[in-house]
Amino acid sequence: MDQRSQQFAPHVLAVHTGTPIKFPNSDNIRHQVYSFSPAKRFELRLYEGTPSDPVLFDKPGVVVLGCNIHDWMLGYVYVTDDPRFGVTDAQGKLTLDNLPVGVYQVTLWHPQLIDMQPLSAGSIKVPLSGLKQTFDLTLDPASTNIPTAPAPNTFGDAFKRAARETAQ
Repeated sequence: MDQRSQQFAPHVLAVHTGTPIKFPNSDNIRHQVYSFSPAKRFELRLYEGTPSDPVLFDKPGVVVLGCNIHDWMLGYVYVTDDPRFGVTDAQGKLTLDNLPVGVYQVTLWHPQLIDMQPLSAGSIKVPLSGLKQTFDLTLDPASTNIPTAPAPNTFGDAFKRAARETAQ
C-alpha cells in the first residue's frame, strides 16, 4: 500500500487473512499511517521511504487507513478469509480467471456502502463455459466534508521575508 501524491495507492487493497503488507512512502514528504479499525489497529510513526517491517493483517474485516499529518488521505484494506476475491478496475469490472464450475456465495464491498459493511449478493452458479454477472450497488453519496489537500499559501515566504527584514 504505497503513498503517492499524498494519497494511498491503491485506494482499496484486498488481501487474504494473514497477509503482511508493506507501506512504502513514494512521496518526498513524511507520512504517519494509522488505523483504529477493529480488524487491525496499528500506527507507523512519521517516516520516509519504506518502514523495515510489514504490518500483518491477521483478522478479516475492513481496515480504514489514515495519515495523522494529511487528513484527506484515506485508504482501505479489505481482509478476507475467502479463497477467491478481487478488486474491480476503474470501470467497476472484475475478472476471476480459472474459477471452477460450481455455486459460489458472493459478497460485495465498497467504501460508500451504508455503514461500510460487506453486502451479501447471494449465490451464483458458474457453468462449464464461464459466466458474466452484473451486480448493482446502492452507494451513499460521497461526503463533501472530506478535507482536501490544502491550497498552497504564501505564509512561509512572508514569514521568511519578515524574519530577514527584522534581522537587518
